[in-house]
Amino acid sequence: MKKENPEDNKIRRKPAGQSSKSSNRRPSSNNSDLMLPSERSKSNGSSDRRKSKTSSSNSRRSSTSSNPQTKTRAVSPGSKSGTRNRNSNKNSANANDNNKKNISKSNNSKTLKRKMRSRRKKKIIGGVIAFFIIASALVLGFVFASLKDVKPVNEALLDKLTHQTTTIKYSNGETMSTAPSQYKKTPIPLSDMSPYLRKAIISIEDERFYSHSGVDYWGLGRSVVKTLVGKKQGGSTIPMQVSKILLTSSDQTMSRKIKDIYYALEMSKSVNKDKILETYLNNYFVGKSLSGAEASAMGYFNKHSKDLTLAEAAMLAGVTRNPSKYAPYSSARITGDESKSDLDHKLLFFLPTEGLEGANSTEKSMYEKLYEWDLVDQDTYKQLKSGDLLVRKAINNPDAKTRQEVVLSKMKELGVITEKQYVAAINEKINIQFPDSNEKIANSVESLIEYDVIDALMEQGKTEEEARNMYYNGGLIVNSTIDPKIQKSIEAEYAINSNFPNDTVAANGLSEPQSASVVIDYKTGNIKGLIGGRNIKARKTLNRAITPYQPGSTIKPLSVYTPAIDTQKVTQSTLMSDTRGGYRFKENRADNPETTTNGYGSMSLRHALALSSNTIAYKTGELLGPTYDDAIDVMMDYLRNFGITSILDFKEEKKAGMQRSDRHFNSLVLGGLTKGISPLQMAAAFGTLANNGVYIEPEVFTTITTYNGELIIKNTPKTHKVVDPDVAYVVTDMLTAVIKEGIGNNAALSSGIPVAGKTGSSNNYLDTWFVGYTPYYVGATYIGDDAGVKNEDGTIMQRRRIEGGAAMTSSRLWAKIMNRIHQNLEYKTFTKPDNVYMTTINAIDGGRASYGVLAAFINGTAPDRYSYAAIQTPKKKTPSTRQPAPGGGQTTPRTPQNPQPSPQQPGTTPGQQPGTTPNQP
Repeated sequence: MKKENPEDNKIRRKPAGQSSKSSNRRPSSNNSDLMLPSERSKSNGSSDRRKSKTSSSNSRRSSTSSNPQTKTRAVSPGSKSGTRNRNSNKNSANANDNNKKNISKSNNSKTLKRKMRSRRKKKIIGGVIAFFIIASALVLGFVFASLKDVKPVNEALLDKLTHQTTTIKYSNGETMSTAPSQYKKTPIPLSDMSPYLRKAIISIEDERFYSHSGVDYWGLGRSVVKTLVGKKQGGSTIPMQVSKILLTSSDQTMSRKIKDIYYALEMSKSVNKDKILETYLNNYFVGKSLSGAEASAMGYFNKHSKDLTLAEAAMLAGVTRNPSKYAPYSSARITGDESKSDLDHKLLFFLPTEGLEGANSTEKSMYEKLYEWDLVDQDTYKQLKSGDLLVRKAINNPDAKTRQEVVLSKMKELGVITEKQYVAAINEKINIQFPDSNEKIANSVESLIEYDVIDALMEQGKTEEEARNMYYNGGLIVNSTIDPKIQKSIEAEYAINSNFPNDTVAANGLSEPQSASVVIDYKTGNIKGLIGGRNIKARKTLNRAITPYQPGSTIKPLSVYTPAIDTQKVTQSTLMSDTRGGYRFKENRADNPETTTNGYGSMSLRHALALSSNTIAYKTGELLGPTYDDAIDVMMDYLRNFGITSILDFKEEKKAGMQRSDRHFNSLVLGGLTKGISPLQMAAAFGTLANNGVYIEPEVFTTITTYNGELIIKNTPKTHKVVDPDVAYVVTDMLTAVIKEGIGNNAALSSGIPVAGKTGSSNNYLDTWFVGYTPYYVGATYIGDDAGVKNEDGTIMQRRRIEGGAAMTSSRLWAKIMNRIHQNLEYKTFTKPDNVYMTTINAIDGGRASYGVLAAFINGTAPDRYSYAAIQTPKKKTPSTRQPAPGGGQTTPRTPQNPQPSPQQPGTTPGQQPGTTPNQP
């Protein structure tokens, strides 16, 4: 008996026809490539039994093929039939195995594909569901976030917002005024509005107004569809527009749209439709700084809203689509052949900076007629003549007519008007008519705030029209820099007519001479007080505080002495000849300016500035560059750094087609500028010296907020360094000599608080100045006679000289204002920087002296030489009464050889009283 193979006990073939559990399994060796990674992992992680069966199957195949005795049928060795049978059985078995493998492979492939498709479908459906869940959550979150700060809407709130205007506040929070506007929003009841206007607005803006619940979903959907195909169409209802005007903003954001929809729905629940329509018609913007039915009717047609014709009402309704494009009028040049009636109530005025071309000869020739016809007042006439204003006439706007026809067609389509009414309105001629203004004239502070706020809003991306409407009618809170105490101090002195020499009142009611003053906190750049004219009753107010005038000698510290000290070409003790002539540059030899100090001979720069010497200023300016043009460039650069923007540079002006230029010593040294410099810019420039050489651009407001306190703009002044603190202090020390030792002694303060400043006057004393500063504030005061005053007989008077010059007029008025402002302020002096050395010099020759004045020098630049004059105690100084030569400020009687007592003890700082302790740096 043959021994049993141990392997045969482990692997036994099942009888034919018996099913095998492993027969339906996919062979590991053939189907592993079809398995997904997850299926392979599942297969590898099966039980040991499955592994054993797979292993047994493989072993059985191996055993069967290698041991013929394990076959169920015995075949004799060497038999051909047996061999064929074995081969046939073997081939048949192989074929069967291959067929089974192919069938199994096909079935498995189909099953796998079905599973993969099923899984893919489930993943897609799951992803879509997840997307919508996440998107819905995000949308809901965004909606809730957008509505987190909404407020209840009711009729009382709408009334409150309708009647509010922009409020201007003082720096201490007190209310100064409401924003000035020629045509303020004038709320009226719905019953006082033209029925044509009501129907026109509903027809073109919201035809289902009385039937929807605040949101017209049909109109909104149509708007979305048209927007998608590239056709812009608004979907906002009247309640949504009320929300946009009064409750939200004009920002093009989804958050704002969501709020508008919410407010429209809530509004329609709590407020009746007529009240909503009334609110809209009292607030909607119609262009040209006009808002509301009444203001637009008066502003465009000089009539009340209830009196509007159908044609006029349709035109005002059409403006809402695009106020800039569809306003009823546009502007055109005056042609010169107009009659008074052609221009009466049709004149428009613009600033040249608005991109308009300057006036041509025809327009200029009409200025006299406009004045004679009383179509412009004194101030407006002056600005037209000087080129500070341009005039245009109003003409009917063809775009507005086209839009009006669209509105009328819509009204006819809806059955609101008849065919007969439609034809009559289309053919009606529209007559533009501006109203007479009975508004309170805005003062200079308010007009400056208006200008700066509108400019700031435009910098945020708003158009000028949008910015103006927001300022006039947006209910803003403007927090100004104006100190009420300082402002009232200025106004109090301007109410005293005796402060102005030869005070007269012209036939047109304008006081002469005119004047302007500005006070700035130079440490912050905040304008603390400002006045731009006296006894102004004109409709178009000229703000002289921001209008350029000839600065005269007040320009010298900025253009000549600061650059010379900064570049160390000179010190304040440098000795120069005051005699006429001896100039380096041929251009100056041709000018040959006269002496303004009666030819003292040689004197120090300190004394030359105190007496306002023209000749020494010229000669000092020549040290700034090797050539005439080089010196001019240096002076212009310093003036620009001091914030002076009205200088005309020939190189730049020539490119612009202008022939005017300030590239002359006469302009830059003596102040004979083409345009001049405004008091505001002069004050800011001198404030730079007071502020350790750092320029701060003056500002008139700090913040702008909405009516509910939301911050819109925070004003941050621009600053830059002009000179080092030691240079600024040395120039300040020289400017104190103007008051203590020179022609500006009328500017001294009664409290003894030190003053540094400079007088100035133009030719024939038509313009007089004093610009000065204390350790607290800087101020500029200008007095001058306006050009073109009309007599009772209609003739134009010439400008008159200011009697007494700068020393007797502007400096005295400056001191009176500053005495009020500095009342009860603590005494203090200017702070000396570390890099400044103080030594006593003779003020006239600048040499070292045992007694004299304590003068400041940058370390290492103090004089080595001693004074050539014997020190004598002068007689007590009396206020100056003599007048300077034109352009040179005010002269004094000839000063003794050594006029200076010791107003300060050695070791004190400029402006320090003996026995006090100076401020430390």
